[in-house]
Amino acid sequence: MIKAGTARGLACIAALAVVFTADPAPARQETPAALRAEAFEAAQWAIASDAADALARVSARFAQGDDALGRLAEERETLIERRDRLERELERLYASDDAAALAARSRTRSAWEATVERLRTVDADIGTRFPAYSELTSPRALSVAETQALLGPDEGRLLVLVNPEATYVWGLSRERVEWARADGLGEAAMGEAVNRLRASLTSAGTARGGQEVDPILFAGPQATPFDRASAHRLYSALVEPVEAAFRGKTTLISVVTGPLTALPLSVLTTKAPTGSDAAPAALASTPWLIDRYALATLPSVSSLEALRCHLVADPALRSPGCPPSRAPLARPAGAGQTRLNLAAFGAPLLTGEPVNATRGAPAADDVMGEGRLADVGKLRALPSLPGSKLELETLKSRYPGALVRIGPEATEHAVRADDAEALSRARFVVFSTHGLMAGSAAAEPGLVMTPPDQATEADDGYLSASEAAQLKLNAEFVVLSACNTAASDGRPGGEGLSGLARAFFYAGARSVMVSHWEVSDAATTTLITSTFADLDGHSAGDPGVRARALQAGIRAVRAERRWAHPAYWAAFTLVGEPG
Repeated sequence: MIKAGTARGLACIAALAVVFTADPAPARQETPAALRAEAFEAAQWAIASDAADALARVSARFAQGDDALGRLAEERETLIERRDRLERELERLYASDDAAALAARSRTRSAWEATVERLRTVDADIGTRFPAYSELTSPRALSVAETQALLGPDEGRLLVLVNPEATYVWGLSRERVEWARADGLGEAAMGEAVNRLRASLTSAGTARGGQEVDPILFAGPQATPFDRASAHRLYSALVEPVEAAFRGKTTLISVVTGPLTALPLSVLTTKAPTGSDAAPAALASTPWLIDRYALATLPSVSSLEALRCHLVADPALRSPGCPPSRAPLARPAGAGQTRLNLAAFGAPLLTGEPVNATRGAPAADDVMGEGRLADVGKLRALPSLPGSKLELETLKSRYPGALVRIGPEATEHAVRADDAEALSRARFVVFSTHGLMAGSAAAEPGLVMTPPDQATEADDGYLSASEAAQLKLNAEFVVLSACNTAASDGRPGGEGLSGLARAFFYAGARSVMVSHWEVSDAATTTLITSTFADLDGHSAGDPGVRARALQAGIRAVRAERRWAHPAYWAAFTLVGEPG
């Protein structure tokens, strides 16, 4: 079923080609600039994602500041999670025709119908009693002027809409707007270009169980050379034509769609390559987009309004570009309590040998047991992560009063129960472990924790996306130091920035750092510890502080010549508020 906003977007987008190429209609006497500003708004109706919806809902709940609304909103999110889980279960049951499956299908179908009916009731109740909440969570396209007002003086904005016949690009800053159309980069061509670059970063078929594995994590000589010429062509088509709008800014906030969601923009090269793609010296001297800008990405244009206007506890910290507030701002989870600098979990107690020094693991399907619980034996047999242990110990020494759970203490029960109150007060939250991709519709992406002796609903050693969404956070920065945490299935073609990223936005994070492929244990340890070292060198209110900290972490990895290939340093993306 197509969402109303998406349907409206498809209708609006059909006119984009005309808007970008035609002269203004004489009857209306509108300038090309005015028409293309309309196209900027039209493009936003074609962008719909669960991550954007998650940000809108949690920010609206905070902005309304009502306990009764909070209870209804939480019930709504629980119902949505239950509905989605039951739909996955029904898909699994429809694959079997035996008597037990038929009976289970009938029961599950009845539970799904009851859940959907209750969700309709809750939605109607919210719409009647809290109309402002409903308004805040409805899709809204921002005008060019509204978008510019939300930007800081050193920020630029890049919107890339991949359409079947072409790609449309807008560049904005407070002072200027540029736009372009890339005729040679329709959806199919963009998919080919992204897949070609991804093949330089991950290598299907060399991995355990058919999963993608970074080819250079085994040893340097057989690494797939990174296709810098293709990366430069994308830069020339997507960024350079509109770069005049934000050239000289320090932070670039992007919204991308389609196949491009599977590729970090940090790997685009700003000059035509020289030397061999396989030569470490040539890679080390290559100018990348991450050298020019600290990068952050958002699931939609309006997500910045959610983050800077509604998901803010102190009215004084709202962006000057925000619309007038119609309701008191709420105090999010943990507000008013003693702040905890860091809560971190990871390096779970696992018995497998640390194979290939990566934080990759099989798909979630491969570790699931009977029903919805994980098989603790299969989890326990996953490779241990010595780099994660070093990473967390380094963070613990940096933040002496932090809550850091390593090894046997890094349990799902600790996250969801024992340490839930501390988590709600944490400024930074880190999970350093294996990330599992959703192998099919029946298994969710998630994070591996130390397995218990026996799996229960409270703790099966696997923190799934829906369980993460039920955490209560007030975190400026959530770091998922694991593999394939950027998308719902960890592969190009899935909805970008969903899965775990969406879950932590539901939970109350302002920004989430996620990865696009299986990552090197050692290089990631350097990246994460260097990111936090830079973060501590700036005050919390510094513009773009988190995006610049990740930029510094990437530089630290690249400083090691053995890690010059972008497969080592480019996997992580900052999603959400850059500072």
